[in-house]
Amino acid sequence: MSEQGPTVFNGRYELLRHIARGGMADVYLARDELLDREVALKVLFPEFANDPSFVERFRREAQAAANLNHPNIVGIYDWGQERGTYYIVMEHVSGRSMSDVLRSTGPLSPDRAAEIASDVAGALGVAHAAGLVHRDVKLGNILVSDGGEVKVADFGIATALHGGTDAGLTQHGSVMGTATYFSPEQAQGKSVDGRSDLYSLGVVLYEMLAGVPPFQAETPVAVAYKHVQEKPQGLRDRGVNVAQSLEAITMKLLAKSPANRYPAAEDLRNDLRRYLAGAHKIPGKAAGAAAAGAAGGAAAAAAGAGAAAAALTPRPSAPAAASVDATTAQPVTPAAQPAQPVAAPAGMVADPNAAAMAAQYPGGYYYEEAPARGGGIWRTVGLLSALAILVVILGYLFVEFLDALGGTNDPDNPDDAEIVLIDVPSVLGDDIRDAEATLRAVGLEWVVEYQTNSEVPDDQVFGQSPPAGQRVEEGEVVTLQVSSGTETVVPNVIGSDAALATAELQQQGYSVLQTPATSPLDPGTVIDQIPGAGVALATGEQVEIVVSSGPEVVAVPDVEGLTVIAAVDLLRTAGLAVSTEQLEEPSEEIEEGKVIRTEPSINTLVPSGSQVSIVVSTGFPQVVVPQLDGLFADTAITTLRNAGLDPIPIFEPVPVGSPQVGRVIAQSPAAFEEVDQGSPITITIGEATAETTTTTTTTTTTTTTAAP
Repeated sequence: MSEQGPTVFNGRYELLRHIARGGMADVYLARDELLDREVALKVLFPEFANDPSFVERFRREAQAAANLNHPNIVGIYDWGQERGTYYIVMEHVSGRSMSDVLRSTGPLSPDRAAEIASDVAGALGVAHAAGLVHRDVKLGNILVSDGGEVKVADFGIATALHGGTDAGLTQHGSVMGTATYFSPEQAQGKSVDGRSDLYSLGVVLYEMLAGVPPFQAETPVAVAYKHVQEKPQGLRDRGVNVAQSLEAITMKLLAKSPANRYPAAEDLRNDLRRYLAGAHKIPGKAAGAAAAGAAGGAAAAAAGAGAAAAALTPRPSAPAAASVDATTAQPVTPAAQPAQPVAAPAGMVADPNAAAMAAQYPGGYYYEEAPARGGGIWRTVGLLSALAILVVILGYLFVEFLDALGGTNDPDNPDDAEIVLIDVPSVLGDDIRDAEATLRAVGLEWVVEYQTNSEVPDDQVFGQSPPAGQRVEEGEVVTLQVSSGTETVVPNVIGSDAALATAELQQQGYSVLQTPATSPLDPGTVIDQIPGAGVALATGEQVEIVVSSGPEVVAVPDVEGLTVIAAVDLLRTAGLAVSTEQLEEPSEEIEEGKVIRTEPSINTLVPSGSQVSIVVSTGFPQVVVPQLDGLFADTAITTLRNAGLDPIPIFEPVPVGSPQVGRVIAQSPAAFEEVDQGSPITITIGEATAETTTTTTTTTTTTTTAAP
């Protein structure tokens, strides 16, 4: 029978059950025994735990994220190391992720989508103010509790914004996140800031409204390319019934250049508040059209176009938005036709609540790309100009290429020095000292790479690059492969501790690659090696060792109330073995033949393949009725109660002085019968009755006869 108890981290967090598996870690529902509350415990995969730089970044950023205190951010409570890996203790949110919500319900209503985006923007604003970029804003990291509260998760892998951490911790130039939600700069491996999170939030908002993300492709690389190169299709063009202002907010978030997005999360929240307060039209466009109509003529048309463009320009209160996307400024068509008033585009009526909204939420950043009208000829001229410049640049590069080959040296220009080319001599088979002298004599440099070689004597050259006969410039470096002697043999490190095995292999000149794998052996034990022991391998080569990360852990499933066959099938499906010794015991709740419990108990985390015992009900507990005849009444009652039976005493009269007075003279059911626990047992007890005395009184009657 297994004696293994529940898994506890840090002597405090008891793992209850596995609830999720992500790209870097497993997530368990756990109970904080110190504070008696449920938490989520995220345990890193061993391959990440073995990377010192990742662990250090993980530690620092988990500490930074733990300082984020906001109702829309999943709180981080603790961080530590256990069982050869690292873990984070987080707030447990009882609910679903937005990806699950969309899969089950489809697109959200525009107002609900705006509310969720506003809450996420609030969380991001706090993180950005603390110097953290999330880098992985997506539907799966946005949780909605059963009460409707929105929480942003996974700030524990965020990246620091400022220089307070080492360069190795900020991971500039690395691509982290999910391709569907990449910002263009993230997809290109460039450094990111808070505006990259806002782009990802724009993808989330687009998907909540349309039901699909703006860019889809067969591979993540193709999706990332679309983020960089392609313009997203408008929501209304997709047939989404969404207000003009909410579409403009979404498209501004998806601007390719960070400078054209919202400069801060709070600016986005202001626009979302305007929308939720009823500002469903973009303000300012009707005013621009009216100005154009009042002026009239060609000049009036130009003024109207300028006013319309100005209406989309960020307000002066936001310095980061001083410039507008080039797409928002439209060229003015020359007045070759009679002057006509410039009407506002269809659906672009000014919102009557715009002034009130602007006063309540200052600093708006409504944005939309203007439709491509009236600028075709200018775009053609621009493209032709760019093509002409490209031809000139290519021509210049071609001329420079010819100059490099020495074909166009100007004899009149003394600065054009002729390049001297040297034939690389052959030094194969030479002693290293002789090879160095040969190369030095012709004006070449060299580097030496020693390699084991059982067929070439020590210090003899057996390879060179560039090869002999190739023409190179003076001072070029020639790489020489020089024998260091016979190959060494890979030692046997299977069964050793990983640290000791690594040290032994490195001492013999090998590089070591550790690969984790689940195994019944203790964590950190080498369970395999490639190449195997005894194989001849040159120093400098790589040896892979497979290191046990411990057995795979599974939770014991709930089989209570199932039949024995069904319980065994479920346990085996979970990867567990079932003990052949079937335990039985009576039960007041589980009917006969069904499973009462398992040992270990349900939801206990045990290694895969562990043996589990099942306890089967024999039905309601049975009790043997004890022999009570002749016992005093109080002794008989105590005996029945101790046996789990219910005594029912009745009395029967017996003569005074009878030995049966106060004793059991009969019982029902009879002694030694089996009855259900708690059954009533009737006992007849003798009760003394007083004797009856009859007194007879004789009366004498005297008859007197009177004389006549």
